[in-house]
Amino acid sequence: MVTKPTSKTQSVLITLVVFICFLAIFFMYHEPSRTWFKCPAAKVLTNNVSAELCLRLLEMENYTQTDSKNNCNDDSETKQLQHPSTTTTPKPPTTTTATKLTTAKSDPETIILIWMWPFGVPFTMEPCTKYNIDGCRITDDRNLYNQADGVMIHHRDIRGDLSNMPQQPRPVFQKWVWWNMESPTHSPNYPNLKEMFNLTSSYRRDSDIPVPYGSIVQTKGKEINFTIPKKDKLVCWIVSNWNPNYKRTHFFSEFSKHIAVEGYGGHFNRRISGDDYLKTMASCKFYLSFENSVHKDYMTEKLFKPLKIGTVPVVLGSSRENYEQYIPGGAFIHVDDFKTPKELADHLKSLDKNEDLYMQHFTWKKNFIVKESSFGPIHSCLSCAHIRMFKDYKVVKDLNAWWFV
Repeated sequence: MVTKPTSKTQSVLITLVVFICFLAIFFMYHEPSRTWFKCPAAKVLTNNVSAELCLRLLEMENYTQTDSKNNCNDDSETKQLQHPSTTTTPKPPTTTTATKLTTAKSDPETIILIWMWPFGVPFTMEPCTKYNIDGCRITDDRNLYNQADGVMIHHRDIRGDLSNMPQQPRPVFQKWVWWNMESPTHSPNYPNLKEMFNLTSSYRRDSDIPVPYGSIVQTKGKEINFTIPKKDKLVCWIVSNWNPNYKRTHFFSEFSKHIAVEGYGGHFNRRISGDDYLKTMASCKFYLSFENSVHKDYMTEKLFKPLKIGTVPVVLGSSRENYEQYIPGGAFIHVDDFKTPKELADHLKSLDKNEDLYMQHFTWKKNFIVKESSFGPIHSCLSCAHIRMFKDYKVVKDLNAWWFV
């Protein structure tokens, strides 16, 4: 005898079926582009590809599957190159016998034209792959002007009458990049540059393509065993550009009354060769990293070279807060931390007598290294990466109002 299901049981079954149908419809509409039943179950091979590999490939948005025999192809477009100043391009996974993954390069080659060499000095046009940037061609061939996606124009080389600027009509797709690593104090102010450029590239963080003179980069793995160079001098300064009106000149005049400073360069009539430049700097406990002008983000090789070789920089320039956006606070000494130049001199003398306190300025070197920017090549390659990534309309409305602050 077969027992008929009760009305209560029937209600439960009907509710269960409706719920299952609802889930199926929900997932089909929620992710309609997903192929739900294509990958085989775990540990079952289809065309020599396991379910684990299928799922791994489905999650990879930065790469496309090139193995035509694989049923788990990811057909999504490759993401455009991340801005190199914030993210480096990921390396493709290791090639295996079952699958080969490559970075998609569907975009056409991007041409960057160097319209004028900085200060009239050509630099070596290195492949942008050195900076993990693909699809770029850097050239100085003006015959390619109408094909160039970007034109690099160095501010210090612009003539006041703009006679050495491009005279041909600008292609609608082309972007002009204003390029300058000098501070506003040492940059000529040309009022007729308004709305002429699309992008800016300079040391400033608020540039479209920021390129600082250097950076502090964290290392991976074990701590670095950095050896501080042997020191036989207390304070050094290498300077040729001497101007009595500079802030650093006024500070040094008072500071040098209270402590001995080994001076080198044109101003001190003790010029040194390029080979001796770093050796001399490394032999000093402290180096006067005094900038020739005081502007936000303006921190030059005067800061990054002593940091790199193992000398404590004593900085004069932007605020301590601004410096600490670039380098660890304990890596340098700021003149603004002292009420008078004499107080700074006394502090350096006390550090000279206390090796433990002096060595604390190098604790950051256990986990970080200094990288200096390659002037010219890095600007052109980062400009290329920016232009490849951002296709939207852009114009610098008032260059001078932004720069000369």
